[in-house]
Amino acid sequence: MSRNNVPSQKDFARAKAAMRKDDQGLADVRRKIMNEFGSRGIRQVFTLYSRATNSFGVFVFFQSNTEVASAHESGLVSEIEGAALQALEEVGRGPKSSIDVRFEFDSDENVQMGFAGDYSRRLR
Repeated sequence: MSRNNVPSQKDFARAKAAMRKDDQGLADVRRKIMNEFGSRGIRQVFTLYSRATNSFGVFVFFQSNTEVASAHESGLVSEIEGAALQALEEVGRGPKSSIDVRFEFDSDENVQMGFAGDYSRRLR
């Protein structure tokens, strides 16, 4: 950074490269989950990486709370978790056994009621 604490073009380029590396393959993981399980009630999927904890978050949203409960009961949640871990491994994020992932399953119903439909607020 310069003396005025203003980032240089090199600083911005380094930050952009780091962000690109952090996001490597996450869109592919999301796409795989949606393609494989979208017909089974999934409404939205977010895959995030935290450099601070070197871990991932996979947030899967169904339409309703009833569908979330059904996904847990039917084993769909376990299928999604396995597919996400496999996809993370396939995009080069490490072996399945060493990837730290936090899974959350929720509903659009909760996002609408608790967060006025704002998914970014829900993900915080």
